[in-house]
Amino acid sequence: MNMNHAHVKYKKPIGYFKANKLSLVIISLLLMMGAGSYYQLFKEKKTSLGFEAKAASNSLISLPEDDAPHLLKMEWWYYNGHLLTASGKKYSFHDSLFLVNSGMSHMVNHVSLTDQQSGKHYIDQRSTAGNLSVGTVNRFDFTTNNWSVAGGNGIDQLIASTPEFSFKLNLTSTQPPVFHGQDGVISLGAAGSSYYYSRTRMTISGTLQINGQTEAVTGLAWFDHQWGDFSTTQLSWDWFSLQLDDQSDVMIYQLRDKANQPIFYTGSYTKDGITDILSSKDFTLTKGQQWHSTKTDTNYPIAWKIVIPSKKLDLTTHSIINDSEFDASLTSYNIYWEGAIKVTGSHTGLGFMELSGYSNTKN
Repeated sequence: MNMNHAHVKYKKPIGYFKANKLSLVIISLLLMMGAGSYYQLFKEKKTSLGFEAKAASNSLISLPEDDAPHLLKMEWWYYNGHLLTASGKKYSFHDSLFLVNSGMSHMVNHVSLTDQQSGKHYIDQRSTAGNLSVGTVNRFDFTTNNWSVAGGNGIDQLIASTPEFSFKLNLTSTQPPVFHGQDGVISLGAAGSSYYYSRTRMTISGTLQINGQTEAVTGLAWFDHQWGDFSTTQLSWDWFSLQLDDQSDVMIYQLRDKANQPIFYTGSYTKDGITDILSSKDFTLTKGQQWHSTKTDTNYPIAWKIVIPSKKLDLTTHSIINDSEFDASLTSYNIYWEGAIKVTGSHTGLGFMELSGYSNTKN
């Protein structure tokens, strides 16, 4: 691709944020608050991926500059993906790096791997003081002790080493980035607002070691990056990323209040490099079958029906492995469900689902 210059963009600080006084020790990482600073107002850079610069020129987000860490209260870099080994075995993974700026910076890394042959779901997590990516420009680099979340401009690398498995994955974006909400900003209701973009299709190549064997892997990943001075203490959510076989990509985000009632819907539909933003009137989301975790006495809806009439989508999603619960009590003090899903109905495909807040409601 040719080098291109993204347009200079003015960014308004996101407003309507409310300070939260709860201790970091008793709330989840996603609920943590802290002192932040205003985001940089002017940005200008160049990129080696032409479609990245073209897409960013119409957004409040500028890439690759906004791949790098910001000085706001909450931020995360998130990946999920589906892996196929050289011998034909299937795995799925997620890898999230959370950065909280609360007077002092604090990082948490969550990683999971699901063996779709055996049904085993492995998790690991780390918590580290500081910000390992201080000073990086146009990229991020959180690397320590055989763990790494690093990259920029749609060319990233993930490294994880745990007692049960390890992987080294190289990811390359193949589609223009998707800017959610209004020009890359989504409302979180009373909690505030968040900058939010995705790279919905990243090819994967690398190696996976599990059960004493190392194999080459290929696959497809989804990347999310969110940041802002927001609070989610009043919220929980249901989130879906769908990569359909017709090469369309769908994101659905349903926020719920303390009474576990939906209060805000948003989403996106992307095909052929064109994204349509979805609001509550554009789709319906209905719970189906539930799975009960005996570890935490929590019920999770692991089947859903998603209907987007304008796109002629009538989809059913179902977990590939029901037991995909992530107990993050050691690091971010929360429990959630995070795992691969299959898509059937009017269209087929694969995806990922994150369910947050159910451990408090038992619904």
